[in-house]
Formats: sequence, structure tokens, C-alpha cells
Amino acid sequence: MKFTKKFLLLLFLFCSVFSLALACTDELTVHFIDVGQGDSVLIQTPSQNILIDGGERSAGPTVVKYLQDQGVNKLDLVISTHPHSDHIGGLINVLKAFPVKEVIDPAIIHTTKTFEDYLTLIDQKNIIFTPGRAGMHRELDDGISMFIHHPTKPSNAHLNDASIVARIEFNQVSFLFTGDAEAISEMEMLSNDAVLQSTILKVGHHGSTSSTSRIFLDTVDPAVAIIMVGTENKYNHPHTEIISRLQKNKVDIYQTDLHGTIVVSTDGKTYNIKTEHHLETEGQFVGSIKSDKYHYPNCENAKTIQPHNLIWFSSVAEAKKAGYKPCGGCKPPSK
Repeated sequence: MKFTKKFLLLLFLFCSVFSLALACTDELTVHFIDVGQGDSVLIQTPSQNILIDGGERSAGPTVVKYLQDQGVNKLDLVISTHPHSDHIGGLINVLKAFPVKEVIDPAIIHTTKTFEDYLTLIDQKNIIFTPGRAGMHRELDDGISMFIHHPTKPSNAHLNDASIVARIEFNQVSFLFTGDAEAISEMEMLSNDAVLQSTILKVGHHGSTSSTSRIFLDTVDPAVAIIMVGTENKYNHPHTEIISRLQKNKVDIYQTDLHGTIVVSTDGKTYNIKTEHHLETEGQFVGSIKSDKYHYPNCENAKTIQPHNLIWFSSVAEAKKAGYKPCGGCKPPSK
């Protein structure tokens, strides 16, 4: 059987396109890496690897290994939200371990050795350094866009409020990454009419009452909130008030201190959440064998229960059957 050159060319093009389609995945994956009391988020589009923050300096090796385990061999973009060590410290290991094309940073001065080492590496490796400002927009991949909503005029007088706030949108699913931006920054974004509504909210400042104001949360209106926080941290993050606020808004809550690393994958229409540690986030409560109250796992009262006194309930009915009553602090459901 003879084939014309035109037929062979068309066959070659078809096979090439088909192979490319098989090799690619139209999926966005966001990894909220458990780095203890700090932030580090890996964002993988079909063609790019992006990292937001790197946790404390001691978390650097953990972040590097995690990225390597995900097949990362280069980073197209690193966003350092602000110069606090629990956000940029681990980036020093990252910058040493991987080729990095560009760093977006609020570009304010901070007089610490960690910040100095971070800037030195960027300079030594000739990495593009871009000051992050509200209004910036990047097309990350086909159908995947990133918008920076904050800061406008950052100052080193209050580093948390210099935080870069980025929103990533993939068709019907969106993510809002807030760094440690506090209420004053939230009000600034609201007054600037920034598009904030997002499916997944990375809760600001590790769940502190300084952030996630009621009006901001109502505007973002997330289905899922992810709190990046260390176990038994000295700040008592997340604060009970924020947990209660999220619960009142019927937001599904995930925490790195409880769930470990949290991975959200989406095709732009639906999303799937996988956690390192299995923990039901709905209908599971904790009590003490020495009291008659049941609590949400992140209730301040629950945190004081000694491990050997813990008792878990899979539902309100189970807790009540055991003779337990709802905590007056975190106010879990009574029915």
C-alpha cells in the first residue's frame, strides 16, 4: 500500500498532537506544605511550578525534599509574601537547590541576617526580581490566571501589611493566598474593589484574630479555608474566634497542624482535597475523660486536654450518648 507525502505529514501531525495531549494534564494542583508555624505553598499548573513562601529557615530542607518528591526540578516563579522568617527562611534552601526564573517580593527593607542571605542569593543567581504590587496580572497557563491584589504602597513599619495577596483563578475554581495580611490590608482591598470571592481561602496570619475580618470573609465567601499553623504554637493560633467565624459561615476547615500537608487538585470545574493525615473535618469532636464537654478539635479548651485523657466522637449523637454536652466556648452543634 502506498501513502502520499501529504497523508504521511497529516498522520505525523495527528500523532504529535495526540501524544502531546496525553502527556499534558489540564489540572491545577496546590500543595499547602506542612512546615509547622509558617507558610509554604507549591502551585503546579500544566507547565509551571510556582512557590509561595518557604517557612522558617529550619523548614528549608523539608520544602526542598517535598518539591523534589513532586518532580520539581526548576521554579518558574517564587513569591515571598513578606520578609518575616516564617515565610522567607526556607526559601534560602530552595534558591540554592533549584533554578529559579523570577522572584516577586514586596521589595521593602528588613534588617535580618535571613533577609540579607535571601537577597544575596537572588543577586548571585541573577534571578529576576519583581516588586509585587496590586494590579499585577499574569497568565500562568491556558485558562489559569494570577492577580495580585495587595500591596499598593508597602512599608516596613508593619511587615504583615506589606504581604503580597495573590488570587489564582482556573475557570470556576479560585484560590486566595493572603500571606499575613491583616484587617487594615483587607479593608484596603475591599475599598479598591478587588475581586476577592474565592473557592479556597488560605487564611491570613495563621488564623490570628488580626486577620479574616468578618466583612472580608463574607466577601471572599470561601467553601474551604486552609490554616497553615504549627502544633502547640506559642501564639495559640488559630484563634477560637476565627474558627467560630469560619464555622458560622459554613466553611470547611483544614489545618496543617491537624491534617499535615493538604493538596487541592482541580480541573477548573470541581476540586478534590487530599490530606497527609486522615481526620474527618465534619462531625468529629473531642472530649476529656475527666469532663462532660465535647469540643471542636481546634477549640482552645480542647488544646488543654492531656493526650492520655482524650476521647473522640464521630458525631453529636455519639457524644451525647456518652453523656457529654457541647462546649460553651467553641459552641459545637447540640443536635
